[in-house]
Amino acid sequence: MLDPDISTADALRHLSSPVANDPLSLDRRRFLQLIGAGLGAGLVAGTGGSLLDAVIPGHDPSAWALGPVGANDGILLLVGMYGGNDGLNTVVPINDGLYYDQHGALAIPAGETLALDANSGLHPELTALKQFWDADKLAIVQGVGHTDTDEFSHFNSMAKWMSGRPTGVPGSGWLGRWLDGYLGAGKDLFAAAEVGHSLPLHMIGERSVATTVPASRPGFGVPRDWRTAADQRLFSTIRGMAGAHAADSWVGRIGQSQVDGLDVATALSPVIPTDDQLSPTEVVAKLEVAARLINANLGFRVVTAGFGDFDSHAGQPYQHTLRMQELNSAIEAFFGTLDPVWAGRVTVMTFSEFGRTSFANDGQGTDHGSSAPHFVFGAGVKGGFYGQRPSLANLRRWERMPTHVDMRDYYGSVIDGWLGGGASTVLPGDRENLGLFSTGPGPGGSTPIFQPPAVLGEFVGMAPERAYDSRTGVGGRSTRIGPGETVQIQVAGSGSLPADGVTAVAVNLTSIRPGSDTFLTAYPSGQSRPPSSTLNPRAAAIVPNTTIVGVGPDGSFSLYNDRSDVHVTADIMGYFRASGTSASSELGRMLALTPSRILDTRAGVGAPAARVGGGRTMTLPVLGQGGVPASGVDAVVVNLLSINPTEDGWVTAWPTGSAKPTTASLSFRAGRIIPNLTVCKVGDDGAIQLEASSGQVHLVADVVGCFTSSGSRLAPVAPSRLLDTRVGTGADAARVGPGEEIVLRVTGNGVPAGATAVALNVSAVRPSEQTYLTVYPDGEARPTASSLNPDRDAVSANLVVAKVGADGRIRIYNERGDVHLLADLTAYFI
Repeated sequence: MLDPDISTADALRHLSSPVANDPLSLDRRRFLQLIGAGLGAGLVAGTGGSLLDAVIPGHDPSAWALGPVGANDGILLLVGMYGGNDGLNTVVPINDGLYYDQHGALAIPAGETLALDANSGLHPELTALKQFWDADKLAIVQGVGHTDTDEFSHFNSMAKWMSGRPTGVPGSGWLGRWLDGYLGAGKDLFAAAEVGHSLPLHMIGERSVATTVPASRPGFGVPRDWRTAADQRLFSTIRGMAGAHAADSWVGRIGQSQVDGLDVATALSPVIPTDDQLSPTEVVAKLEVAARLINANLGFRVVTAGFGDFDSHAGQPYQHTLRMQELNSAIEAFFGTLDPVWAGRVTVMTFSEFGRTSFANDGQGTDHGSSAPHFVFGAGVKGGFYGQRPSLANLRRWERMPTHVDMRDYYGSVIDGWLGGGASTVLPGDRENLGLFSTGPGPGGSTPIFQPPAVLGEFVGMAPERAYDSRTGVGGRSTRIGPGETVQIQVAGSGSLPADGVTAVAVNLTSIRPGSDTFLTAYPSGQSRPPSSTLNPRAAAIVPNTTIVGVGPDGSFSLYNDRSDVHVTADIMGYFRASGTSASSELGRMLALTPSRILDTRAGVGAPAARVGGGRTMTLPVLGQGGVPASGVDAVVVNLLSINPTEDGWVTAWPTGSAKPTTASLSFRAGRIIPNLTVCKVGDDGAIQLEASSGQVHLVADVVGCFTSSGSRLAPVAPSRLLDTRVGTGADAARVGPGEEIVLRVTGNGVPAGATAVALNVSAVRPSEQTYLTVYPDGEARPTASSLNPDRDAVSANLVVAKVGADGRIRIYNERGDVHLLADLTAYFI
């Protein structure tokens, strides 16, 4: 007997049909080699092409397409949020004191939400949905759930949501039964598809089964020109298996399913890109594939995809924020890929098997709840609130919120309002239509509601200025930042920065002698704190790191300290303003470069081969060096490196012809190798100046970019993690060995395809020995340069401005030892 208290993944596996795991199936690797790499997304399942047919008795595997989508047919994209989404932290009841009492530290402050009205705000990461709300095209259906108040295990509740039946043993799904009615006695390879690796229950009908299209290409495809005469004979043999044997025979059934697979492969060949062209975030890749399936006009009326895990019994602040970031990026990818001609014919809806409890538990999490809000959005949607927000009054610690909208009414409203009707057959009973749509689907183009984030700024170079120093009171306070404390650092109107129009700053943050190891996170004010780090201070040490951080509406950015108390300085090296403003620079666009070494005092590159003495100014020409143009450059982006200084100190970088500022561009420690990225305005003679404060030190400088009149503009983003080898984000969950490289795709995950460079905070976690990392564009030779120089068994970070390769990827090389790597996106240039 199945234990109902199983994990999200196990519940989903039990409620899905595998694509190909039965003994009757042709070896999948060989089959896909036969049909060629042009399949793109993989083998299909169900009546669309069917190794699944062999394990579902009574299904005829023969199928054919009914043709393109009709002129007035609506298309539905269903997004499953598996594991139980916290609805209270998704649509936040900002005027309800009970929410803040019961959710405790998990509650999102009202000022950090995206305001919907005086009572509610969206999770701050859901900026794409906010656009639909502002356009009156987002329906928020509150208090949705099933009516069996005793069944809230993942398996039981997921089965009810997928089947659309709150009682009884589920044998079919609600969309599968709709598909039964839509197809009648016919078959169609291209009527409905799940983007994933198995077919969930909601896509299995009583007679019809949807197609499954994985969101990544298997690694065993072959070029289309590989097909030789022998291959063609093999194709003919496969097709002959279907025609030469009875349709209900073993050979006939298997042969027909393979024929259908070949036909689908042919149709999908030009539609779906290879896996290395898709986002490394699974749900983002799935929704991009979904949009491409719709664009191809093969006849898909329903496309579904799911992701998770939302089961946040512990660690919810990090987990739920990450899920919201993924959802938002996926929505952006879907509508960014969808051809505008389909904008008036596509509706998106969400579901999750349950919400979470209103009371936080003792592990920074919540437990299985009941009802939750869900989203329906698109050009035909009538925006607004539907249903009723559940009351939190009189709830005891483990009690669940009431349900106000039956999930069958939620489903039925979409079936009748967008898919052309049939709810009374699919979902028997007295159903209420919620009236979610203002118009029906129709042909023709439509102005897209969703617009990608605007490019926000051009760089304005300046001599470095100190905006914050907790030791001296610069910036408003003269005390250490305590553990768990967040401070606001005002930059707009500070020093020579203008009071308005500042969208982001390039700032060197320096932590000064914390009592123990900690981490700092910089992020735009007014936004929720992201699950990433900007600076990793070590006990009793002085550690610098530069970042590019967006500025909130109040002209400040937030700086969070996780544990221990620490002094911090913040030195502004330049700022970004929207192009066309009076303060924007004609030379404020980034020209990203492959890293190039323009200074190495050990080898006599750019200066004599000798240590730099404290108090002595070095002039370093930069124009015409390392790919920097010979003229028309306002500032350079340089990774500075101090090597084995004789004592502690710092390096200051500033433009020639200007007075030396009282700021540090790089803080060093005796006997250590420490890097820091700096942005330095170039003097009139095409050079910058460097000076060490004391001791003797070797200096290295690798130029990675410059600001000119013809480069790319900055788009700051809320920090998001693209790579974490500890948990398998962006790469395998394994340490990176000596001489190994990670190939990291950066476009497609909140970064548009046209981006020329990304700003990443790259962290190395406890390498087995001292090493160095080099970040460079994929497709180019690895340069003689370093991006980060981590010490053995330490946690080190450095900002990297990385040129993006032609395929949207970068490479990260590790010289020696093994190490875990992290990369957090802070901005891109386009």
